[in-house]
Amino acid sequence: MDKLFLKKDLVTGFNLTQDGVLAYIALRTIMDESISLYNKSSEVDCVSVNRMAYTLIGSQEKYEKVFLDSLQRGIFELQLANVIKILQDFSTKMSNEYLLDFSSMYLDTEKEQFVTIFPNEVHIILSCNEIMKKKISMLKYFVAVVSTFNWSKNMRKLQGRIGTMSMEFIASQADISPRTCIRYNEILSTIKIIYIYKSNDKVRDGDKLRQIKNCYSRYVDKGACEEYASNYENWYGVQHKISLTQKNKEQADNNRRLAQIYNRISDGYGDTYDKETIRKVQKYITNKNRTLQQEIAAKRVQEYMTASDGRWVEKLEFQIKDESVFEQFDFLNNDDNWGEPIDFPIEEILDMPTEGEVQMNLPLVNIDCVGQDEPCKVVSPKNSEAPKQDIISSKTDDININESHGRKIGYELFCVTGKDLEFIDTDDLH
Repeated sequence: MDKLFLKKDLVTGFNLTQDGVLAYIALRTIMDESISLYNKSSEVDCVSVNRMAYTLIGSQEKYEKVFLDSLQRGIFELQLANVIKILQDFSTKMSNEYLLDFSSMYLDTEKEQFVTIFPNEVHIILSCNEIMKKKISMLKYFVAVVSTFNWSKNMRKLQGRIGTMSMEFIASQADISPRTCIRYNEILSTIKIIYIYKSNDKVRDGDKLRQIKNCYSRYVDKGACEEYASNYENWYGVQHKISLTQKNKEQADNNRRLAQIYNRISDGYGDTYDKETIRKVQKYITNKNRTLQQEIAAKRVQEYMTASDGRWVEKLEFQIKDESVFEQFDFLNNDDNWGEPIDFPIEEILDMPTEGEVQMNLPLVNIDCVGQDEPCKVVSPKNSEAPKQDIISSKTDDININESHGRKIGYELFCVTGKDLEFIDTDDLH
């Protein structure tokens, strides 16, 4: 048997006690195991309390009196709730046996809300190392927990596997106190029936902060529960947002620094850096190039590329760095000391202008201006009051004469000051 379907409004809330829920689960199991009851060729069967006990926990030399008494009380409770009808009582001093009408026990899963549990879950709970009275109560609590799992379509692959209701709500569904819920959670987690992700983070609720509620799942869905809960923390958790923002900023700053060092190495200053730094730079450039090439390849395999796609690919290609600059370092050959890979989104790569990237376009930049704190002075020839001997002759009239920190430069050149290095758009430099 794969799973049991239980009528939700019966097994949660105040409609049935723990005895009623125990008897209901036993009878639903018997219905699924009996061919005549399952296919509705008969809606009547003779059922003993011992048979119900066997259905739930298997064969034992002797069933506990507490267990059998609970099942018997549950039968009468189900009759009072009009869930079953006792057609005849065959009970004796030695056993309790009844002829039952199961017609009201059938569940239309298309129209009625239900809870699904597995027979092995029932067996594990009722066979764990606790007193029987607590185990019976804990079974109803487990059903209540499962009943809170989210079945909305936006849960997608996690539909019916994750629950995030408050402990107070679950307690109301199990008809116990929140304090008892805590004790049961510990036991059910220990016997690996449920998994609980307990967050230490908070979310904003108006102008206040409130603790993020526990995330529940079956123990077999532990990984899915952790993934869902941690994603929720990353999106809404106050502390996680602060930590993630700081982490992203630190990573971006570090990537920018490595890009600048790469360009210094390209300019022939590799001997000024230690081996570990050069290893980090090589790892960064290799990962960056790989990310760019993967994005380019993904575009090129498209059946049709728009003009915008073409410009995007060109922009990506422009960002690819020459890795041959690392061939000068012998210690990098057969070097396995790479550590963890550097991860970054493609957007970060394209929005990372650095001093080094500007300096690689030196034909368009006045080198004497780089690093200056003040911008150079630009003077148009038509309005210039500069002495005639300072004007450079040309076959065209398009060249202006500009004063730049003690030099004359053409109008096509521009000044990069120390204050402006981080704001240069390298895409305009070709």
